[in-house]
Amino acid sequence: MQGRSRDDVIQQDIKDLHQLGYAQELFRTMGGFSNFAISFSIISILTGAVILYDYGLAWAGTAAVLIGWPLVTVFVLTIAASMAEIASAYPTAGGLYYWASKMKDKNWGWWTAWFNLIGQFAIVAGINFAAAFFLNQTIITPLVGNSYQNTTEILKIGDTLLVSGQLLTMAILMAGQLLLNIVGIRIVAILNQISVWWHIAFVILIAGSLFLLGTKSTEVDSGLKLFAIQPLDTLGSWEIRIPPWAGVDPDTSAPLFLLSMGAANTYAPVFVAFFFSLLLANWTYTGYDASAHVAEETVGARVASAWGLFLSVAVSAVVGFIFLLALTLHLPDLTPLFGQLDDPEKYSQYYFGNNAAVNYILTENLGAGLGGLFGGAIAIAMAFAGLSSVASAGRMLYALARDDGMPGSGWLKKVSHRYRTPANALVAMVVGAFILTVVAFMAGGGTAIVIVTAISTIFLYAAYGVTVYLGLTTREWMTHRVWSLGRWSRPIAMIALAWVLILMVLFSFPTSGNISITFMLIVLLALAVYYYGWAKSRFQGPRIMGADDTLTEIEREFEQAAETIVS
Repeated sequence: MQGRSRDDVIQQDIKDLHQLGYAQELFRTMGGFSNFAISFSIISILTGAVILYDYGLAWAGTAAVLIGWPLVTVFVLTIAASMAEIASAYPTAGGLYYWASKMKDKNWGWWTAWFNLIGQFAIVAGINFAAAFFLNQTIITPLVGNSYQNTTEILKIGDTLLVSGQLLTMAILMAGQLLLNIVGIRIVAILNQISVWWHIAFVILIAGSLFLLGTKSTEVDSGLKLFAIQPLDTLGSWEIRIPPWAGVDPDTSAPLFLLSMGAANTYAPVFVAFFFSLLLANWTYTGYDASAHVAEETVGARVASAWGLFLSVAVSAVVGFIFLLALTLHLPDLTPLFGQLDDPEKYSQYYFGNNAAVNYILTENLGAGLGGLFGGAIAIAMAFAGLSSVASAGRMLYALARDDGMPGSGWLKKVSHRYRTPANALVAMVVGAFILTVVAFMAGGGTAIVIVTAISTIFLYAAYGVTVYLGLTTREWMTHRVWSLGRWSRPIAMIALAWVLILMVLFSFPTSGNISITFMLIVLLALAVYYYGWAKSRFQGPRIMGADDTLTEIEREFEQAAETIVS
């Protein structure tokens, strides 16, 4: 913005948006740091890296972090860089959906939109389900004297538990996030900035405390070697059964296809198990497309969105490795978490119980007081991440509805005149994410978090992969970009696309009770029916809202409505 005032930059942003066919309905007030902050907050190394830390240990031991994190980081940086280029060409809330539509056609855009949208529902669900667990375990349960816990039964129908204490806390948390998001992007932007410093400060405090005060040594207390692939899973098993119900009971027919696998430590060669552990790092690196989804609310959107998208991954890579390194060098005896199934308050999430690894490591090293305090700080960081994920996902839903891309678009695309936020889309996103979590909880119990994290990783990266592929195979968009990788653009995109294809295979396997492959096939079938039955012939893709004067008139109506409300 050198040499130009903030108002001049905003006017250029509005002009750019008009060229894409849309009016400035949302409130453009976010700066570059706020744009970076929303993606950094959703990546949230105190969320993803915590939620699946024990999953990584189960599949690969210390190698999940010491080898897996740097390895995945390199590949994800190539994806982020390729997406950042395209983001600088098309600064709109539609993000990936709009990119695909313009680089190819509306059909590619429609599929990209739905892959991204399903992933958004799942990431909102995964972050907030985990946040509820940590809020209960570290703050709420101790305050109420253990009378309310994650496992408390709130609502049952027959023998089926529908709502647990964890789900109830999640519902209350998401209601608060929804209210803040509706009230305005200014509040969310401020909280995102606080979230950045909260994450960095507590990573430094937690890592510093472990290095200075930690009482456990990984090789001595846990018996694990550093950098070695040593899966801790000795009891798990999984299978692919088609159809899923066949052969389950003696009176049912044999399945048409059955693939059964044992515990991770039975894999030969053992590095095969290591590949599954990469979900720890790769799910942490999700949601950075948020910088693109809030482009219509960002000042200097072309450049700010591109840098926000890329830097959120780069900074998270460094901060996250420091945090995970501190944990991995101070592992205590992990027998209470792995190798037994008789205490659901302690055993690892991988064994259908609670995601207890990080809290256990902190309290074993630092005591219940300091360890519990850090656990509470992690819970608050997760709540910040959930707030940001609702903001991003709501914009994605709004953008697709704005182009009439789904049932109920007329209601979903309405923008609040008071707050200039997509209020209806935000409501739908929160309700949909909660319903997804309840279904995952009913299907997988304690492994609901593994289910929703795998689903979000698969579908979000499917959308990322489509846009990278189109960026690689088309050229016209390059004339619009202002953030460029130059001659490295194509080789970086090729590496990015190859990794997307690999992770789609890896994370579709139903490890640890994960039903993502079943869910994915059902969703793809439903989308195909919907696409060929309605969308292919009726969906028009990105729609121009009108000529420049029409767009200006729409914007004037919002300004006048705001003045009326204030007066």
